[in-house]
Amino acid sequence: MVRKVFGIIYLLSFALFPWLVLSPAISLMANIPLRLGIFCLLSIGGAFLFRQTWPRQGWGAALLLTTLGYATAYKLASFIPDISTYPFSLSWSEASRFYYASLWLSKQVYGTSVPPSVLHPSRYLLQSFPFLIQNSSLWFSRFWQVILWITTTSLTSWLLVRKLALAVRNKALVITLSMVFWGFIFLFQGPIYYHLLFMVILILWSFNNTRFWRTLIIVLIASLWAGISRINWLPVPGLLAAALYLMEIKVKGKPLWRYLVLPVIWVLAGTGLAFASQQAYQLWSGNPQSWFGSSFTSDLLWYRLLPNPTFPLGILPSALLVSLPLIGLMIARLINRWREFHLIRILGLAAILGVLFVGGVIVSVKIGGGSNLHNLDAYLALLLVIGSYIFFDRFQPDQTTQVVENTQDHIHDSNSLAKLTEGIFIAAALVIPMYFTLTTGGQLPKWDYPAAQAALQTINSETQQAVKRGGEVMFISQRHLLTFKDVQNVPLVPEYELVFLMEMAMSDNAAYMDAFHTDISNQRFAMIVSEPLVIQYQGRTHGFGEENDAWVARISEPVLCYYEPAIKLDSVGVILYTPRLNPCK
Repeated sequence: MVRKVFGIIYLLSFALFPWLVLSPAISLMANIPLRLGIFCLLSIGGAFLFRQTWPRQGWGAALLLTTLGYATAYKLASFIPDISTYPFSLSWSEASRFYYASLWLSKQVYGTSVPPSVLHPSRYLLQSFPFLIQNSSLWFSRFWQVILWITTTSLTSWLLVRKLALAVRNKALVITLSMVFWGFIFLFQGPIYYHLLFMVILILWSFNNTRFWRTLIIVLIASLWAGISRINWLPVPGLLAAALYLMEIKVKGKPLWRYLVLPVIWVLAGTGLAFASQQAYQLWSGNPQSWFGSSFTSDLLWYRLLPNPTFPLGILPSALLVSLPLIGLMIARLINRWREFHLIRILGLAAILGVLFVGGVIVSVKIGGGSNLHNLDAYLALLLVIGSYIFFDRFQPDQTTQVVENTQDHIHDSNSLAKLTEGIFIAAALVIPMYFTLTTGGQLPKWDYPAAQAALQTINSETQQAVKRGGEVMFISQRHLLTFKDVQNVPLVPEYELVFLMEMAMSDNAAYMDAFHTDISNQRFAMIVSEPLVIQYQGRTHGFGEENDAWVARISEPVLCYYEPAIKLDSVGVILYTPRLNPCK
């Protein structure tokens, strides 16, 4: 009975740290060192409760499971602010994503057909499911997106652990659960988006090294998805299948061409079909061809590889920080055993990671590349899979099992330095994802709902009057207000939404920007609903300075030349712009 009580208290303790951080009443948790210190104390207490419930488990297992479990619980709780009924966008582009998701069902939502998004079609396809329900709410779309984050990340981690067969090999449920928790928080270091994980899930679930055709079919299906995702994801399904093959299949004296032919087919066929899928989508979507490929015309800001105002840690240092523990563990496991593996297998795995790393870095330095590692998502996903396989000895050696076991026993018994080095890398692999998890987030935001409702009434009244006078109303920002019928009786103007307008401004797409400037100079719109537009250049000394400057030069200046603020709704960050009587010349 006492053990059951301790067990219940232990399970309830998972909610304590999230409550301490999220509670508006406890402002001390905004202090990061204090937050981490409290987490450590709570973890020790939780480990004590764990051992009182399962006394046969040692302190190491108790601390491992408890710390990773608490970090996972906090990550889950950090999504609570995202499930909000607040009618305006919670961040710069948050609600814009729901507008693009709605375009997959535009006829049902707006009563008119609008081409689906140029950017990230697969992401918005996943996010479109709430719109299958008539009059779906903003709250439900936010809830669905959280479900996508949690389920795809959890399923990826679980499928990887299942392939590693940890429960069978280690005969310890604690190791299995700990690995699932660790994989979950590791994937959020990017973060790795759910539309990429959709492909990883397909491959991890279905890959079978003895069934070439089945694997090929799944790779092709995943590659179709890659084609409507991002350009640097085109080879990911094939590369993941190839990596699994290299780790699970021995050369066994085969000619190299015969050994490599299967993974090469998966990579080439998958990448080729992904490219074809991309081209087919561009033709089918109905969007002008000139709108695609903005990544190839955008500026590359190489200085962001190092610490900078947009990404204080810098792309390279942060990438190395999250990579080195797993890379170190792989080297530690293979340094004395590399002769047991055919060199082509090691070089193949290194090449896969290298290609994805370089591709991710290039995308990361593109203007608009962001202030985190999400553009290194494919690299991080493959690093997790390959690193886990090697660490848990699922990388099948080419020598006999007896030779491998004797060699491994010799290494572990005689090389204490190797044990110490491996221990350091294990500690780093555990601590770094937890640090990134625990240092993000904070108190639940306090939204001013009465002010939001008053702003909505004003926007409804003013935009409806503009429409009644025969004019068009363009929502640059907050377009989701039309999507979810918070603003009614205002027809959708599909052009020039915030996210895509920014993409075209950053890439300086001449055809698109010329059309925009023509419509603005002709004062096509009777009213423009937008975030505040200001003329203030920043440069690289400010966070997202180049992005700001592209927006100011190509959006703010032209709009403010021909439009002026009519109504300022400062409480929600919205201004209603109307045509100037005396525009600039």
